[in-house]
Amino acid sequence: MRIRLQFDRIAPGVEIGPHRHGVETVVYLAGGELVFEHGEGLERQAVVRAGDVLYEAPAEYHLVRNEGRVDALALLASTDPDPRRIGTMLRRWENDDEPVRRGDDAPVTEADGIRRRRIVGPGDFGSAAFTITEVEMTPGIADAWHRHPRAEHAIVVFEGRGVVTVGDETETLEPLKGIRVEEGRPHRVENTGRTTLRYYVCSSPGLDPLEDRETAEAPRRRLDA
Repeated sequence: MRIRLQFDRIAPGVEIGPHRHGVETVVYLAGGELVFEHGEGLERQAVVRAGDVLYEAPAEYHLVRNEGRVDALALLASTDPDPRRIGTMLRRWENDDEPVRRGDDAPVTEADGIRRRRIVGPGDFGSAAFTITEVEMTPGIADAWHRHPRAEHAIVVFEGRGVVTVGDETETLEPLKGIRVEEGRPHRVENTGRTTLRYYVCSSPGLDPLEDRETAEAPRRRLDA
């Protein structure tokens, strides 16, 4: 799978839709608040707040509307349809509960200056497509070198600054910058700033990133760098 990301800034009073995506989509709300109406008659409704994740089923008729007073900042992630799971393209949200995972209810793990909030876990929404984690890293902390052998990751920074090294290439991390880490590639993130580095990680397929993880050696430095 290859993760596609889209960042939308939705002004107060703006409505998007109704429409269908045709692919599984998860929406992380980075700021503001949105009303999500869905169903063939748009008869169902959920309110999505900052830090929450919304699932939009491929065939679900829906719209989003900003009824607040500030811009809503929405990060959409989707993938190409998996030919092995072609039936998912026809899926609608038929569960009684709302298609939202609340950031405040997400399990949190904290160790060595890194705090991880897993908002969407494996199998959530009945989907195998995504997991979503929000990570906070204190100044001066670097994650250990590692690789994810079975899943691609997309990283988007919301606050702070740092660097991510993937193989022998290093990129600066700053707000709203996105980085793709292909499956199996050694990498690490480091907070080189003076404030907390907070970023979003989308994994696809939807595996627990702490379980789909192997220790990796730091790549040798290139002599011509």
